[in-house]
Amino acid sequence: MKKNAISATFNKRLGFAPLWACNQKCSFCAKGSPPPGVKASLSTAEALAVLSKARREGYDFLSIDGGEPTLRRDLPELVSAAARMGYGMLAITTNAVALADGKMVNEFLRRLNPPGCLGFCVSLHSHLAGVSEKLTRAPGTFEKTLSGVRAIDRAGFNFSFYFVITTLNFRSIPRYADFIIKNFPRANAVTFSYIFPSSNLGAEALDLYPRISPTSPYLAKAAGILEAAGINTFLGSCGVVPLCLMRGTEQLFLDTSKMAGSEFMTFDTQRMAPFPFFDNAFNRQNRTKGPACAKCFINRACNGVWNFYAEKFGFSELRPFTGAYFRRLPRAPGTAALDLTGCLKSPDPETLAMINVIDLRYRGFSSLRLVNADALGGGGWRLAAFARKAGFKIIH
Repeated sequence: MKKNAISATFNKRLGFAPLWACNQKCSFCAKGSPPPGVKASLSTAEALAVLSKARREGYDFLSIDGGEPTLRRDLPELVSAAARMGYGMLAITTNAVALADGKMVNEFLRRLNPPGCLGFCVSLHSHLAGVSEKLTRAPGTFEKTLSGVRAIDRAGFNFSFYFVITTLNFRSIPRYADFIIKNFPRANAVTFSYIFPSSNLGAEALDLYPRISPTSPYLAKAAGILEAAGINTFLGSCGVVPLCLMRGTEQLFLDTSKMAGSEFMTFDTQRMAPFPFFDNAFNRQNRTKGPACAKCFINRACNGVWNFYAEKFGFSELRPFTGAYFRRLPRAPGTAALDLTGCLKSPDPETLAMINVIDLRYRGFSSLRLVNADALGGGGWRLAAFARKAGFKIIH
């Protein structure tokens, strides 16, 4: 267990989608086609104007997706311009198909010096061509994706993988982990995610959503394999499920949930909007809880399951936590310091503070110093009481 102090502070992040088009047709794609009256793509000048405005507003982490951003010939120009504007971290989410010949990768390399400010997150949902192309509904693209990743790797850019968990691939997740380690040992991370049931998805896509409990052992095994090889494992924000369903992979839930304290905005070709998965109103509308959840020790820190999931599978998988469960977790020497000012930008600061407390307990801490506890007002007292019930000794 990692024994360092935690501070809940994050960068201002912008998710930027300057086009809707894609060269794959994943049935579970959350984006779909542009709504009526919405532009399919921004011009170069329009895209640069959005990036410049966001940078002036303090955004320093830029993630470019789509659609498929590499379909834009001006993507190297946009990325290099963003670097000159002062974005400290740049990321491109891509299926890498259009990078297979290496030409655009070389253009990124020519324009960016040093190249370390840019990373790629490559969507690859199976290590088997047949499964991958059944999910992407794009025959012939599996090998092109692998060629694109090799081009990224040769150029020295940082890269990671994004894997959507479905009924077709969850049992082979550990073998996928072995494949990544063998073929792309320089990968920084693999992000696993369950499907986001956006309104544009049809029954075919939702049928690919697996019951979560059976997937957990496979995910836990894969995470262990990757971590042992020095490759980080993450959980996609759109795929967060209740902590009680993530036995063995609790840290994935906690690391993702802690991002609720970041300033994270998204911009497509239409408008700027908050990242929805950390928004209370969004979660109240789209998620639900079972009868047993009211008794759960961490009920406030959980948004429940998707509405469709409850309708399809019910609530029998949900297992409420007790305070005693957290008190029984392993203990180690050392005091954690949690600065609560880092939670204030969250839609619900007290809930984010609770998640950080739970995280620290899983990390083995049993002594806790709440720094700037008055930042939460009366919530500071409630948080201290919650921490004590979870097994912490509060250090003043």
